[in-house]
Amino acid sequence: MNVGLRADLHIHTREAEPFIAYNARQAIARAAEEGYRVLSISNHDTVTFNDDLAAFARDQGIVLIPGVEVTVEGRHVLVYNADVEVDKLKTFAGLKRYRTPDWLVVAPHPFFPASYCLREKLWQEIELFDAIEFSHFYTPHVDFNRAAVKLAHAVGLPLIGTSDSHIDAQFGTTFSLIDAAPTVDAVVSGIKAGHVSVVSRPLSLARCASILAQHALGAGRERARSWLRPTPPAPQTILTPR
Repeated sequence: MNVGLRADLHIHTREAEPFIAYNARQAIARAAEEGYRVLSISNHDTVTFNDDLAAFARDQGIVLIPGVEVTVEGRHVLVYNADVEVDKLKTFAGLKRYRTPDWLVVAPHPFFPASYCLREKLWQEIELFDAIEFSHFYTPHVDFNRAAVKLAHAVGLPLIGTSDSHIDAQFGTTFSLIDAAPTVDAVVSGIKAGHVSVVSRPLSLARCASILAQHALGAGRERARSWLRPTPPAPQTILTPR
């Protein structure tokens, strides 16, 4: 596939992770400058989406899809266009109970060596998933995407390319091209139908190490700030789902 809407459905922002340098509007503006047409802010266990943010994205020429990276029984799952509270999706049984055909459910970085990755759970719960993520974070010699690609081909699920951005250096490293009209429903349907291709190239080992170091440094600074605060921080305003 040579044409389509440039999309990144897995980025994180400061609204949920204070160490990140950019907020949702800044991420959207940058994506627009770089030619993206579809975006989802999929923060951890927090839906960063409302009508004002969607209108801001639309003014930038971007379709903003409601998304969240939910922790389901300790494992990460990407859920898009959901119409229930995140707390109802903390178990695989909850996902099965509440999901509708309008949702898109994606397995992020499923075979990476981390406790929060799906791994064997993806096989066990494969009927819940509409697509599998092809992660930006790999080198020519170390590539945990290989098992994801093999499984996707075996079960007939599409792959979507994402940056999983927490820092500037990650954005743009991997993305998707989706053959669909620029609406939420059309994009979700297009992905499910397999009208999507991945644009990616492996990172150098040095670049991978730099991304890890920047991420660890930012997270470490935020932990240190929280320890040094004399009083608890003021509550954050969390954007709510549609």
